[in-house]
Amino acid sequence: MRSVSPADAVLALRAGARFVDVRSVRQHARDGLPGSRSLPLEAIQAGEVPDDLDRDEPVYLVCDRGAISELAGLYLEQAGFTVVANVRGGLLAIRPLL
Repeated sequence: MRSVSPADAVLALRAGARFVDVRSVRQHARDGLPGSRSLPLEAIQAGEVPDDLDRDEPVYLVCDRGAISELAGLYLEQAGFTVVANVRGGLLAIRPLL
């Protein structure tokens, strides 16, 4: 799994990259990144990954600080995702750059 800086994550977001918020659905609805998708860690751990998520397309994972999304990335790699990136510092690091 790659680790990307907040600045590189913002560039990817602006370019239309796929971002997945691994916090709860409620947290994502409250303050998720525009255009990001909610897929809570608990669902990933249970193997409940939607079929419409292409396992060969890059996916950028975010949570509040980056630790939970790092764990989620390991589960996604085990599920066959080939290009997974964790955003260092999470949403707290990205927001000031938006």
